Amino acid sequence: MVTENIRQEIRKDPILSVLSTLARERSIPLFLVGGYLRDLLLGTQGKDYDFALPKDASSSIEIIEEALGLHFFKVGKEERNTITYRTIQEGLSIDIAFLQGETIEEDLRKRDFTINAMAFSVRDETFHPAEGSLEDMGKRLIRTVSDRSIDQDPLRMLRAIRYFCTLEGFILDEDLIREISSKKGQLTKTPGERIKTELDQILLSPRPFSGVRSLYESTLLLTLFPELGGLENLGQGEYHHLNVLPHVLLAIEKISWALEWIASRAKTISLIEEERLALYYAILFHDIGKQDTYSEDAKGAVHFYFHEAHSCQRAEGIMERLRFSNQLKDRVLHLVQHHMRILNLPSGTREGALKRLVNQIGEETPLLVLHTLADKEASRGILSIQIDEVVEGHCLRILELFGEKDIVHPPPLINGHDVMALGYSPGPKVGRILDFISQKQIEGEIKNREEALRMLKEGFGNEGERR
Repeated sequence: MVTENIRQEIRKDPILSVLSTLARERSIPLFLVGGYLRDLLLGTQGKDYDFALPKDASSSIEIIEEALGLHFFKVGKEERNTITYRTIQEGLSIDIAFLQGETIEEDLRKRDFTINAMAFSVRDETFHPAEGSLEDMGKRLIRTVSDRSIDQDPLRMLRAIRYFCTLEGFILDEDLIREISSKKGQLTKTPGERIKTELDQILLSPRPFSGVRSLYESTLLLTLFPELGGLENLGQGEYHHLNVLPHVLLAIEKISWALEWIASRAKTISLIEEERLALYYAILFHDIGKQDTYSEDAKGAVHFYFHEAHSCQRAEGIMERLRFSNQLKDRVLHLVQHHMRILNLPSGTREGALKRLVNQIGEETPLLVLHTLADKEASRGILSIQIDEVVEGHCLRILELFGEKDIVHPPPLINGHDVMALGYSPGPKVGRILDFISQKQIEGEIKNREEALRMLKEGFGNEGERR
């Protein structure tokens, strides 16, 4: 029954239909494997195709390229037998790898989890599940194919948690959980960029907090980020009801609450993938510097003065280790550096100060608002609850100001030539004068070039006449 259902679905799929016909006509031993079959059995259908092919049939790849009208590029390393032929287009991804072993059955025994250890011959239309695959699919159980799976690739520990976050209703096998806990140290030898790829998928999943919580409970979180270890038992002041690390984990959970809260106020924040990653990583790292700045005053009150700078320093080291792109790293550090800005605003903050904040934070303003709301909601200490209304009011007004694009990117009303016409020489002082005029423009004190020139003349005079 399973085989017949797969046959019918494959015949409907334009890519698989072409390859099925090609494989039969040219006798190509091509196997559809892994995630596509898993998702097909779950009632969903994606556009990510994984195929396996015997190495002695490698010449068939050119035939497949011609039949699909696509070009494959080669990734992986020959010496590690990890060569994959890949093509990626909008909404479509195809990988063709060589069998790990002589037969498809041997290949399946070397795969990661039973729910992925299935193959379908597009030439013969035969279904090949590894032992326990269909049973585990029915149980919604994430279980390794063999007791060697984790040793073969320690990254599979993270991948297990990624599947837990992305596959609705699936659970981790108890033996797998124990194995992850005992073998977590192996993950530290894995290249940083591979680790980050899996972490990204966990954070972009439908249940990112469940993923982070599983990372923590399995001890993988502190293995990957030992810098967080100093936060676990670090107490805080009256703004908080939790130690630092539990607060951080709760703040990650509260991001979804922040998005819903904003939506309930008739505001909308739509995040692309990189923005979501920047927000989640910023929340994860935002208080990491508190372990370096803990102090108590004479009354026993706890303080973490300038912890933002220390958090940035530690976060930057982590992101370099995991090979973050410069763009993502800059966005995360920008949020971490400024994460206290809105929280520290007093109730009587003037409109001009809010405008300056929006201008300084720029395009990251919606992310900072979400960060602030999640951080506030995860605090819940006596003093934190007292300022809820103030913080929430500032967040809403800041979002409104962000919608006024002239605040984020104000068009210049004057330039350096206007300043130097007063007798100033080129140099830093000209830049400081331009910044001053720009801030007055952002605050709404000047609205056009004439007003800017008048303020320039009245505020800075004729430098040439003073000499």
